[in-house]
Amino acid sequence: MARSSNAHVLAHETGTLTRRAGIECVLCYPNTYRVAGASLGYQVVYRILNSRPELSCQRAVLPDDAFTTDRALPIRSLEHGMGLEQFDAILFSIAYELDIPHVAEMLRRASINPLADERSSDDPPVIAGGPLTQSNVLALGAFIDIGVIGEAEVALQSLLDWLQAGMPKAEMMALAAQTPGFWVPTIHGNAVPDVLAVYGQHIPAIGQWYSSEAEFRDMALLETSRGCPRYCRFCVVRAPVSPMRSPPLQSVVDALDHEPYLSAPRIGFVGAAVSDWPHIKGALAAAVERGKGVGISSLRADQLDEEFVSLLAAGGFRSITIASDAASQRMRGKMMKGLRERHFIGAARLAREAGMRSMKLYVILGLPQEQDSDLDELIAMCLAISKIIPLAMTISPFVPKLHTPLAEAPFEPIKTQMKKLKRVQRALSSRVDVRFDSPRWAWIEYRLSQGGMETGRAAWQAWQAGGSFADWKRAFASIDQGNHAEERAAVGAALQHDLWPLTGAR
Repeated sequence: MARSSNAHVLAHETGTLTRRAGIECVLCYPNTYRVAGASLGYQVVYRILNSRPELSCQRAVLPDDAFTTDRALPIRSLEHGMGLEQFDAILFSIAYELDIPHVAEMLRRASINPLADERSSDDPPVIAGGPLTQSNVLALGAFIDIGVIGEAEVALQSLLDWLQAGMPKAEMMALAAQTPGFWVPTIHGNAVPDVLAVYGQHIPAIGQWYSSEAEFRDMALLETSRGCPRYCRFCVVRAPVSPMRSPPLQSVVDALDHEPYLSAPRIGFVGAAVSDWPHIKGALAAAVERGKGVGISSLRADQLDEEFVSLLAAGGFRSITIASDAASQRMRGKMMKGLRERHFIGAARLAREAGMRSMKLYVILGLPQEQDSDLDELIAMCLAISKIIPLAMTISPFVPKLHTPLAEAPFEPIKTQMKKLKRVQRALSSRVDVRFDSPRWAWIEYRLSQGGMETGRAAWQAWQAGGSFADWKRAFASIDQGNHAEERAAVGAALQHDLWPLTGAR
């Protein structure tokens, strides 16, 4: 993103921190500004890194041109147009597997060698954290010096101490290797430390900025709860791994009377299980009373009632979005989803009665033991909903994730997935707007989510070659023909080392 584009971004943003200090770091998001602005975690870390007078933090994002053939422009910080190489430390917040090669691309554009083992001691330390570290951080190990594993609020205080002391990179890495929650690939290897979790005063997390250029236009993000009380078998953020932590209603309501929420036109309530937070209706009512539009990051059909949906409508909802996840009652039962068809039909009726124009449904296909009869049930349910309210459905292929009971489930062949997707689309084409995520890209995500450090190198190889599906296939084939067995053993070792409660879950 050119500096003139940065100026355009900042002109449409409220809550920017433009301070400078003797020690300066940059917080990178390895995707575009539009995506970065939708991450509450990215905003929280940005504010923490600016919390001490001796240090300051600027932001950098992936330019829009990174997804075209023009990859020549350097990365510049949003606030002051500085190159990444000018900072004392380079930090990344990463949420998605497909963003892994973007970490390397951002470093390359700063003339910093993307591969950690080829950088010198004079290069700034490269540190990464974010939601991705809760599933499988190993593929990032090719590019970073230090990883922060899990929820970072407490660990960041140690990192601030080290940066404030002007600690040399090698000394910082040695100290991080002895500190809970930090992973140093060159020291720990494949033994990833336990995931950090925070409680108490760190929840709810407070947003820092909002923007008309972000994915959630003019919406300030506010956490309602952290973790999840559910046991869905495909999910990384499930109760045994990330238990639900619920703040009192008043702590969320009080935040609404401070920036960035005072000036923001809309409030986005964020959490892995917002619908399960017992005070969500009170928070929605408080926002609506203040004249705010509202958004919610997740809705469960069985938690909706007339009051809940009416508050959403009063906050500007014109469409309601529900996750079914599995295609049928049988599959939802196997996934421990706990939802029945009557919940979705009821949600559709509530949305129509509240004056909403449409309903959106998210479904996962390709789960283990899925049958044609499950697709038939999905088709029948969608047709029934479409008679109540216009329906759009997005289908995503199932991607097995580490640290879940389905970690070792197979990835359904792409050809089989395409047959299923086309079948559903044909059956519903006259009544339902059916869209689906690419099974090819889901397969790439699967390989990245299951792989070790060599998978990260393969991702960088694929990106450099152009990033087509054929490029990814060739890059992964080089692992499969070489040391893929060794890499799988490394991932297995990482799973054995962590202390997450997986025993008996499969």
